[in-house]
Amino acid sequence: MLILKEKMKKQVQDIMLVATGFVVLMMLSCKTSQSLEEQQRNAQEIEQYLQNSSFEIEHRWMQPLRGNQISLIGNPNYIRMYSRDSLSIFLPYFGVRQFSGGYGSASGIEFTGKPKALQMTEDEKGNQIITFSGTQQTEAYDFKITIYPNKNVQTFVRSNQRDNISYDGRIQELDTIRS
Repeated sequence: MLILKEKMKKQVQDIMLVATGFVVLMMLSCKTSQSLEEQQRNAQEIEQYLQNSSFEIEHRWMQPLRGNQISLIGNPNYIRMYSRDSLSIFLPYFGVRQFSGGYGSASGIEFTGKPKALQMTEDEKGNQIITFSGTQQTEAYDFKITIYPNKNVQTFVRSNQRDNISYDGRIQELDTIRS
C-alpha cells in the first residue's frame, strides 16, 4: 500500500511537471511576433505607401473559390500602384470562367489603367482597406485589398465572368527599376 502511494505521488509530480512545462511553453509562444518598434515602423511605411499611392503587392498564395490553396511562390504576380490614376495588375487565375473572354483574352486577371471608384479607408481594427473597380476588354472586376499592420495583404477579386478568388501576400515599396 505504501509503495502504491509513493508511485501515485511520483506520477502526480511528473504530470504536474509536464503541465507546468506546457503552460510555460504556451505563454512563450503567445508572445507578439513583432516588437513595438517594428510595428510602428511598418505602420509608418504603410501610411507612406498609401499617401504617395505608390506601392507593390506580391502574392504568395491564391485561394480559388472551388479548390485548394495554390502557392504562387516563383510565379510572377503583382499589383502595382504608381499613382491614384495609374495601376497595373497581373494575377494568375485558377478557377471556373462562366463566359468566354473571346479571342486573345487573358487567362489571368490583368488590368492596366485608372481604377474606378478608388477608396482608401481604415477599419476598426487598424487595417487599411483599398477598394476599386476596373474593366479590361469585356471583363469587369471589383477589388478589395486589406493591408494588415504587419504588411501582410489579402486581395479579393470579383469578376463578372469568373468565380471569385482571393490572394495572400505582402506589400512593399514600389520598385521603380522593375516596373
